Amino acid sequence: MDHKLYDTLQNLLEIDSGRMDELYALLQFKEVKRHEYVLRESEKCKFIGLVANGSLRTFYVNDLGEEVNFLFHFAHQIEDIVFIDYESFLLDAPSKLNIQALEKSLVCFITYENWQKLCNGSIDWLHFSKRMTEKVYLSAKRRVEDLLYYSPEKRYLKLLEDNPLVFQKIPQRHIASYLGIAPQSLSRIRKRILK
Repeated sequence: MDHKLYDTLQNLLEIDSGRMDELYALLQFKEVKRHEYVLRESEKCKFIGLVANGSLRTFYVNDLGEEVNFLFHFAHQIEDIVFIDYESFLLDAPSKLNIQALEKSLVCFITYENWQKLCNGSIDWLHFSKRMTEKVYLSAKRRVEDLLYYSPEKRYLKLLEDNPLVFQKIPQRHIASYLGIAPQSLSRIRKRILK
């Protein structure tokens, strides 16, 4: 057992050691290479994923064939540690999104079946599941609201304030896509702000 990883996950997930032991016993670990996919569009998402180390992105391919980044995932923030296509996971339907490593990363998975066993075996896991679902939902809702309500410059500043780690770990072209702008527009925004 990797005790550092165990402690990190326990602290981020805010669960006691007994519950963490239950979860850890069911986790499957995988090292993924840079640019390797953990989920591809049209595959079924049969897991809840956690980033143990590294960074990933969730993205769609639009009708023009362009990649549109929706979320970034890191090991050090509870809002970002979980990666999943909830719709595919819950409905056993093909995914409409892709999840890809941006660098060499360590990820862990719990399968749908094992997750159901945990939740059916303890009210604590049901409460935890509810909390995690709420966090993922609110993160996605905030993401959509940012795109609808704010200018590109305001989105940039908000991302810089809320999640400066993105600017340390994520390539500029992916940040531009996440903000809903062209890379050239991102360069102009950065120049204006630095003046």
